[in-house]
Amino acid sequence: MAASNKVALGGTRGLFTRKEALQQGFSDKDLRNGPYRRIFHGVYLLESIPLTHELLCRGAAMVLPPDAVITGRSAASLHGIDLARPTDPVEVLTRNHKRVHGLRVWDTRRYHWEHLPWGGVRLATLVRAALDLLTKNPLTQGVACVDTLLRSGMLSKDALGRFMNGRHDNGIRRARHGFELLDERAESVPESVLRVKFALRGLRPVPQLEIPGEFGQPLRGDLGFPEAKVVVEYEGRWHADPEQFRRDERRRAWLRANGWLVIVVTAEDLATSADQLVETVARAVRERTPR
Repeated sequence: MAASNKVALGGTRGLFTRKEALQQGFSDKDLRNGPYRRIFHGVYLLESIPLTHELLCRGAAMVLPPDAVITGRSAASLHGIDLARPTDPVEVLTRNHKRVHGLRVWDTRRYHWEHLPWGGVRLATLVRAALDLLTKNPLTQGVACVDTLLRSGMLSKDALGRFMNGRHDNGIRRARHGFELLDERAESVPESVLRVKFALRGLRPVPQLEIPGEFGQPLRGDLGFPEAKVVVEYEGRWHADPEQFRRDERRRAWLRANGWLVIVVTAEDLATSADQLVETVARAVRERTPR
């Protein structure tokens, strides 16, 4: 096969189907051994093009029926709110679709006003995507993701509440519970997850608590219990920004010197010992709250 023909595969986005390749004279051996990666069964991407979640969604559209609706984290990312990583499954509403690796599919009723055309399929509106995030995920993850939508300013809690009013979708009771826990002040998904875990334990921390610092300069804590003078912070951001790490350490040192208990939570803590962490914080808040 001539090199010029190989370059032609994929067009400007680098995506193509096996059927298109065979029609151009390529063989399955060419596809296995050439500069291509398979992203879905029968769908390929030129290796020279970095995979993004948008490209993954466009590849999924090549194997989905035209009435399929991309939703959830995938829809949020296509609307410009970065919730899905490049290799996360594409989240889709469709009917009677066989299981495909790389797709997370629900056979769920949807209405024509809840989506718009996109890439040969349909794209959920943000309010529909938010509903699916709340109904189809564990409470902590669903709330954390919708917090991110609210924080973007592209969706309001009032609009979501109106959209959910009177609905009877599968999972709507969990969604209504999650709705009451939403808070756009959280600045990251892990912070929201922590806040929801605390709420389920009966604790109500203040996201991004402002604390009068040295010389009156306000300091902020990720999650704060002002009466108990307890602050809980997630440290995931440190690894990418050494200067932020140093600023956080100085801030935390000042807080500790002025009577605050600062509890730092790592990604590993959240993943492996969340219940123990919540109990530790609950005990500290209980012991330090004035009676």
